[in-house]
Amino acid sequence: MGFSTTIASAIALIGLVALASVLSATTLYMMESLVTLRYAIYDEDLNVRLEIEITGVNSSSVSFYVKNLGSKTIFFRERGYRWNSVILSYNNDGWRSYLIENYTVREIRVTGTNVTFNYSAHRYIKPGEEALIEAALPPAAPPIPQNGTVTIIFLSHYGVSAVKEGVRS
Repeated sequence: MGFSTTIASAIALIGLVALASVLSATTLYMMESLVTLRYAIYDEDLNVRLEIEITGVNSSSVSFYVKNLGSKTIFFRERGYRWNSVILSYNNDGWRSYLIENYTVREIRVTGTNVTFNYSAHRYIKPGEEALIEAALPPAAPPIPQNGTVTIIFLSHYGVSAVKEGVRS
């Protein structure tokens, strides 16, 4: 009974070590696959790059250009759905922030030129294009004060944002 118990225990131990090795290798492979997938998704997001150039700030609205410097098209409106948002934040007796969904696209043009597109047929900006956007505060919002700092954030449907600060002069 003594010798067969030792052999059976050795076989069971070898089986457990083999099982632990297989499970460890599988876990490491799955973790490596998840990290690779995570970086592949992250690299895709890097193809979107936006920049804001402020053209005007008054008491109840701001106007600015959104420039598409990436390699993906930014869509503005499709079948009545607005794909992007604007956030205005300013200090008037305390910081106030407003999410603006009903902004107005005034023009779309090729960056650095006077070549414009008809917005009714061209509701997006391709790489190398820019859009002039006017965002108005809600009627109940207090006015932006003279010499007040305004932060404008444009949020794209890709999850990429552009941020710029301006001053009402």
